[in-house]
Amino acid sequence: MVQKRVLITDVDNTLLDWQELWYQTFSAMMDKVLEISGVDPDTLYAEASVIHQKYGTSEYSRLLEELPSLQMQYGGDVLTVMAPAIDAFRETRRRVLALYPTVGETLATLKDKGVVIAAFTESKAFYTNYRFRKLGLDGLVDVLYSPEDHSMPEETVATRYYDVDTYAFKHTVHHYTPEGEVKPNPDILLEIVRDLGVSIDEVVYVGDNPLKDVFMAQQAGITDVHAAYGSSQHKPEYELLRKVTHWTPEMVERERTALRPGSVVATHVLTENFAQILPLFEAS
Repeated sequence: MVQKRVLITDVDNTLLDWQELWYQTFSAMMDKVLEISGVDPDTLYAEASVIHQKYGTSEYSRLLEELPSLQMQYGGDVLTVMAPAIDAFRETRRRVLALYPTVGETLATLKDKGVVIAAFTESKAFYTNYRFRKLGLDGLVDVLYSPEDHSMPEETVATRYYDVDTYAFKHTVHHYTPEGEVKPNPDILLEIVRDLGVSIDEVVYVGDNPLKDVFMAQQAGITDVHAAYGSSQHKPEYELLRKVTHWTPEMVERERTALRPGSVVATHVLTENFAQILPLFEAS
């Protein structure tokens, strides 16, 4: 058996509970928005979904400025009026943002063993960069692969408030995945393997989604690991995400019907925590 010396890991719901982070921060912000504006919640959520689909992310940083209901009420004063909502979002993010238990220690242990660690995510570059820097992943992860940022409308205020160096990684190398390409795409995964200069036999891939992660790795011929502790689709909070998601109805239906329940059987499963991946990197 070839010694495993490369880990490619999904990020959201594998290294951190993105579902919980998104739900808590978005809910805190929107609760304040609804309290201040009095707009019907269903109307506001429907408008949010349209905007999220426009920019291809459920984390669009200028959402409040572009919500038609808020524009109609407050015009150019949306950010001033909604300052308490923005503060609620930021306070909640500071409180909730954290790695899953054992993730940091496990990545450090693997690096000490000489394992190359890469991350592959569908989340946009800016948001993933922020989380990496705040969670201490800059340097623990050698290479990050993600989509570039979404476009920003010219009429909005720039979202980058600080000098560009503030946002730059100090250690992790950041590469961008092809525009419009999403998981499960084994060709992207194989291109990452080629970019890392290793063979597929040396690689372990881990992720929380049976279709997007496990099935993709299996199609690429790479050792697959299911981070079952991170599966979020069954959580009640997932329904709010469905209401305002950037996923189109076609995308949701494709994922729902692509594979029958139980049709993907992972080779390895992490039931408790991320540290359960360590035996795969022990010398055989």
